[in-house]
Amino acid sequence: MTLDRVAEAAFRLIERDGLEALTMRKVADELGIQAASLYWHVQDKHDLVDLLADALFAGFGLEALPGAESGDWKADLKEFGHAFRRYLLSRRDAAQILVNRFVLGPHMLSNLERLLGWLRGSGLGDRESSYALITCLVYIHGFVLWETTPMSGAVARGEAPREYLDEVREELEELSPEQFPHTVALAEQLTGPSNDARFEFGLSCLLDGLAAQAAGGAGCMRTS
Repeated sequence: MTLDRVAEAAFRLIERDGLEALTMRKVADELGIQAASLYWHVQDKHDLVDLLADALFAGFGLEALPGAESGDWKADLKEFGHAFRRYLLSRRDAAQILVNRFVLGPHMLSNLERLLGWLRGSGLGDRESSYALITCLVYIHGFVLWETTPMSGAVARGEAPREYLDEVREELEELSPEQFPHTVALAEQLTGPSNDARFEFGLSCLLDGLAAQAAGGAGCMRTS
């Protein structure tokens, strides 16, 4: 029995049933062992999720990104943002596992070190670099959580998101233009763009703000 085998069994369960269904007993059953034996390796479910958080980074290495280490910190962070979002979307409930997890596993630390190096090399101060890292991760995790959460009861019950959004757009367009002029005017934009376009817009705004901060601009409050 190894921690790698424990993580693999837990990920299989999550892919089948989701993170909410994960229990120590189910992981033990997946491994074909008694639950008491599992507790020798992982103290409880909280520690199990810590293990999974670092294991997720084992499958995502910044050094493997095709555009990384270009020497342009902003381009590198943009490449990371898009690749990390795709990775989180490819693993069921991955964003839920990682959100607000700060565990000192070897895989997480390796990626953390590289990201901080890019930010410190941008001209940001130490405090700004640490804040910027958290801001970037919160944006990526939060966006993935937002786009993977059913947007209504109808979608949760199986209606296609695109069909639901088309219905919402029609309802918005039928609102009173006198009472809701802005909502009616932007009905298409509120329901039409792809999540890829929305993510790109937010990420670009975030990185542009960091670039202004690094250059000493007034994009956000300077901290000393």
